[in-house]
Amino acid sequence: MGTCKLCLQRRELQESHLLPRALYKLARGSGTRGNQDPVAFTATGHRSSSHQLKDYVLCRDCEQLFSKKGEDYVMRLVTRRNGQFPLLDQLGQVPTKMKKDDWSAYSAEDTPEIDREKIAYFALSVFWRASVHSWRDVEGDMVKIDLGNRYNEELRRYLLGTANVPKNAWLLVSACKDHLSQQIFFMPSENALVNDRTVGFAARGLVFMLRMTKTPVISVRRLSITNSSHSWIVTVDCGRRGFWQMPGGG
Repeated sequence: MGTCKLCLQRRELQESHLLPRALYKLARGSGTRGNQDPVAFTATGHRSSSHQLKDYVLCRDCEQLFSKKGEDYVMRLVTRRNGQFPLLDQLGQVPTKMKKDDWSAYSAEDTPEIDREKIAYFALSVFWRASVHSWRDVEGDMVKIDLGNRYNEELRRYLLGTANVPKNAWLLVSACKDHLSQQIFFMPSENALVNDRTVGFAARGLVFMLRMTKTPVISVRRLSITNSSHSWIVTVDCGRRGFWQMPGGG
């Protein structure tokens, strides 16, 4: 029993995951012999591990709310164990005028069948979870970001369904074209490559980057999936682009 961090009611808490349990399942090997656990990378090295970041954070009703409003949908878009990447395949079938040398962007008008509200809800729910609770990785190290009390509360009310997306939330969504990015996921962290207070995480081919600010740079404002009339989704070679580095050089 405890206080659910979303609805703030005292209820029986569930074992909540920071990133969906489905990602761990997809990352497991497909063999029948030997250790099929995912490989976990830390600041000190890497090893196979069945460890999942989870803790008693949310009540059952709020867990179901997260699943219904975003998680179930997004987990159908990420890279499958056979290598198929449904979202990237879907985007690749659509022409777009927003095309540069190494990336393309697809608006809500280009791909109205893609539910951007659910994608944004899922991503913002993960960032919120990482900001309001301290999680522990396989080495026992803390996994946490700090969006600040004000934005934590604005996001909580949005996730609960009593408020709109915070007006200062600028979320960039990328579908990665490189094989490595399609096979991995990493927890929310601050960008150590560019010290601009951006936070991000990856989920088997999808990379989410968030800035909570009144004054976003023009490129962030223009390509954001939230607070933008076009609600862009970008396709890019994420490994080659090299736009993200976790603390410790990971």
